[in-house]
Amino acid sequence: MTIKYMRFHFILIAYSALSTLAFGANAQKDTTSSSGLFSAALNTPKMMAARHEYSDNNMRGALTLYREILATDPNNPAALYGTAQCHYNLKKYSLALEYLDKAVNANAEVSNKTNYFYGEIYHRTGKLDKAIEAFDNYCKSTKSNAFDHQEALRHIKECRFAQEMINNPADVQIENLGVVVNTRFDDYAPSITADGKMLVFTSRRNDTKGGKIDEQGDYKFFEDVYYTVLDEQTGTWTNAVGVEGELNTETYDAVLSIFPDGTGMYVYKNTVNTTGDIYLSRYNKGEGIWQAAEKMPRPINTSYFEGSISMTEDGNTVYFISERPEGYGQGDVYVSTKKGSNWSAPKNLGKVINTDLDEKFVFVHPNGRTLYFSSNGHPTMGSYDIFKTEYVNGEWSVPINLGYPINTVNEESTFTLTKDNQALFIAAEYDNSYGERDIYRIDVSKYPLLSSGYDSNSFGQILCTVTDMEEKPVKDALVRVYKQNTSYMIFETKTDKLGRAKVNLPGNLTYKVVISIDEMIEEREVHLKLKKDAETVEKVNVRF
Repeated sequence: MTIKYMRFHFILIAYSALSTLAFGANAQKDTTSSSGLFSAALNTPKMMAARHEYSDNNMRGALTLYREILATDPNNPAALYGTAQCHYNLKKYSLALEYLDKAVNANAEVSNKTNYFYGEIYHRTGKLDKAIEAFDNYCKSTKSNAFDHQEALRHIKECRFAQEMINNPADVQIENLGVVVNTRFDDYAPSITADGKMLVFTSRRNDTKGGKIDEQGDYKFFEDVYYTVLDEQTGTWTNAVGVEGELNTETYDAVLSIFPDGTGMYVYKNTVNTTGDIYLSRYNKGEGIWQAAEKMPRPINTSYFEGSISMTEDGNTVYFISERPEGYGQGDVYVSTKKGSNWSAPKNLGKVINTDLDEKFVFVHPNGRTLYFSSNGHPTMGSYDIFKTEYVNGEWSVPINLGYPINTVNEESTFTLTKDNQALFIAAEYDNSYGERDIYRIDVSKYPLLSSGYDSNSFGQILCTVTDMEEKPVKDALVRVYKQNTSYMIFETKTDKLGRAKVNLPGNLTYKVVISIDEMIEEREVHLKLKKDAETVEKVNVRF
C-alpha cells in the first residue's frame, strides 16, 4: 500500500484524525506474539473482537473488551499489551506505560517490539534518555535495513534534538485559553482575524451539528467550526459557539484559515465522493451568518488530498498543502497566484521546504514573504513541529524550528500569528490541557524569531564557492552548516557545476560551515551580519 493510498483510506477519519493516528508501528497493528504461549489467548472470540476494534481505530471499544478479559484474567499479557496500545493512541501515555510494564512483568516475550513501544512512550512523556536507550536496544535486535530499525534511528535523532532544544528554551509565556474555549474533546486549528477580535477554530466536541459520531472512522464526534470573540473591556474571550449559518454540516467541517478582514473562511471538508478538499465560505454580514462552503476550483483542488491553505493579505497569493503525485513526499507546500478570477498552476516550493515525509500546515505572514509551516520531515523534537522560512534573494531560507517550549516532543501543527506579531495561538497537547489538544495563547513579544524582522529581511545568504588549485569549479563538494557551538546540523547540500552552494539563514548569528571533498575538509566560522540597506550575502571561498 503506498503512502498516497493510505492517506486516501484514512481521509474519511477527518482532517484532525490524520495527525492523531500516525504514531508509529503501535498505531496500526497489534504486535503481540501470535504463536506459542499466546496463541490460545489471542484466538478467543473476545480477544479477536478487541483486536478487530483496535485495527478499526475504535480504541475505546477495544479498551472495553480488553477490560472484560482482564476482569477474569488480570495477568493476561496480550490483553495488558493491547490495553497499553489503546491508551497510547488515546494519548494517555502514563496509562500506556503502566499497562506495558504489567504486560512485560506477566511475560517478557509479549511482543517482539516491546523496546520500540517503550521508546515511543518515553519519547512522548519527555523521558528522553530512557527513550534513546529503548530505541537503541530495539535496533540491536533487528536488521539494519528493516523499516522499523530505520524509524527507531530517526526517533533517536528526534530525542537528541529535543534535548538540545529543551536546554535552550525560547523566552515565551504560554497560557491555556480556558474552559470558555477548550473542552475535554479535541480543539485545534485556530485562526484569528487581523484586528485580533475573533478567533475561529475546529472542535470535535459533543454539541457539533447533528451530534453524530463517526462510526466509519475513529469513533469520535464529527468536526464543526466554532468561534469566540474578544471582549475588549475585560480582555477575555467569550464562550465559544458554533458559527451561525450553513457552513457547519453533520459531517466534517474544519477551518483552515479565516480571511484577515473576517469576510471569508477557507475550510476543509471530505465526503464519500472526495479525498479531502479545500472549500470557501463567505460571511454574510447583514444576516450575521456564514454561507454554505463551496469547493475551490482546479488547479487548487485535485483528486488527491489538499488540506491546508493560507492567503496573503492582498488576496492574490495562496500557499497550500497538497499530496499531488509530483511532490517530494506525502504532503508538500505549493503556491498559486491569482490571474483575473482564476488561479495559476501551483508551484512546488522545492526541496528546501518540502521533504520526503509530510508537510502538513501552512501560514503566510501578512508581509507576504515570511512563511510558517508544520512538518515531520525537518529536524523535530517528535512528531510535527512548526518552522519558519523567509524568501531571500529569490529563494526560500532553510526552515528554522521555532524551538521549545512552543514545539515539544508531541505534535504542534496548527497555529495562527497575530498581525502585531506579539501572540501565537496554537493547538497543542501541553501538560495542562483539559483532554486532547487545547488552544493556547503564547506571548512571543520577547522572542525575536517571531516578534520582529518582518519589515526588513531578517535572513541573509551564505554563498560558498569551491575550486581546485587550478581555480576550476569543484562539483559535488559536500557543504554542511551547523549552529554555532552545537552538533545541530542546520543544512546539508552539494556544490553545483559552478562549484557553488548557497543557503539562506537567520541573520546576525554565527555559523560553522564545513566543506569537504574526498578526505579533504575545510571549516569556516561565518558571522552573517545583516546589512541595513540591502540583502545580505556572505561569501565563503574555498580552494582544495
